[in-house]
This record gives sequence, C-alpha cells and structure tokens, in this order.
Amino acid sequence: MISRKVFVILMLTSIATISIILANTFAITGFFSKAFDKTLSPGEQYGKNITIRQFYNLTVRFQKETSSTTYLTFDSNDTVIVLKDATGNEVARNTGVINAKMYFLIDKTNLDRITTVSALNLGDYEDVIDQQANKTFSGTTSYITVKVHNKPPLPARIFGSVTDELTGNAVQSAFVAAFDDNADTSIATPINSSLTDVSGRYSMQFDINVSKALDVYVRDYEVS
Repeated sequence: MISRKVFVILMLTSIATISIILANTFAITGFFSKAFDKTLSPGEQYGKNITIRQFYNLTVRFQKETSSTTYLTFDSNDTVIVLKDATGNEVARNTGVINAKMYFLIDKTNLDRITTVSALNLGDYEDVIDQQANKTFSGTTSYITVKVHNKPPLPARIFGSVTDELTGNAVQSAFVAAFDDNADTSIATPINSSLTDVSGRYSMQFDINVSKALDVYVRDYEVS
C-alpha cells in the first residue's frame, strides 16, 4: 500500500505538473508594445483608439558591395525581386525598379518571414541569388539593402570606316580616338584609338563591366 506521505507527495507532484501544462497551454506569447497609460476612476467611461503597425512599406534598394553609404541609381523594367522565407518558400515577388528601388506593401507576419532576397536582370550588375535579407526600420517603412557587384569585364568594340564626304573615297591613316564622355581633348588621354587601314576601316576594343559613355573624335579633319 502507498503510505499517506508518499500519496501526498504524488498528489502535489501531479498538481504541479498539471499547473505547468496549463500555464504553457494558456501562456500569452509574442511581445507587448505599450499603447497608452490611464488611471481609471470608479464609474468612469474612457474610450481610446489604438493605431498599430500591421502593414509596412517595404523598400528594396541596391548598393555596391564595396560601399556602405552610397546607393545605386538606375531604372529597369526587367529587374525581378524575389523574397523568400527560411524554408525557401516565396513570400513576395515584383518586377521593375525606379531609381534602383522596388516597393512592396506587406503585412508584418509576412515581413517577419522574409530571410533571403534574390535580384535578377540587374543590367550592369550580376544577379543576386538568396542573399541574406537584413531588414531595417524607420516608422512604417522597412528597408532591405541588396549588395551587388559589377559583371566581369566583357570585350566591347566600336568599328566602322572613314570616308571623304565629297568623293566618298576611303581615307587611309585617319586617326580615330575614343575619350571619356565630355572629356577635354586638349588635355585628356584617349581611352583607345585606331588608324584607318587602306580601306578606311577603324576598330577599337574596350574591356568594360558597366555601360560606358564615350566621345569619338577624328583628328585633323572636320566631321560632317
């Protein structure tokens, strides 16, 4: 037979176990944000509306890997942003950026789920696949900054022929040079140059990883 002392211990243990189970079952989870405080008097009727942040304006913006302060500025109708959760499920997707920004209206539950960001079709920059989405907040705006780097340099070429405007004949040994956009040719050094061959042909190659604006000049001749 179970002694009275042992029985009491078992009963107390059972009650404690049940209390823990009930406490865990009915516990309030999550965090509290203080809405207001009020000293309520007996019989007083007090109404107060509460505004919460259920939805956020999420801005995805772009920054070079080597920068922590300067944000990129480009427009693209083809850029795709994909936001995923920790299991790889897609939370949100959008297409098109303006001034290197893309905007989402998203509720807090889904915003909290986002762990990675992918950015495709970035023009001069390489695609970003499943980069960690670090979120920052300013009021009802949340930011995800995507770090990008330039595509590897690729050979680009400018070529053509030089002919005389009046006769249409090819001009041999004409000096054709490429300068930076709006460069002062009296002091600047050409990025590349070419002398035309016997058929008046010229060709200049450039290894570039971003779009580059150039001014092309011919030396010692007027260009029509």
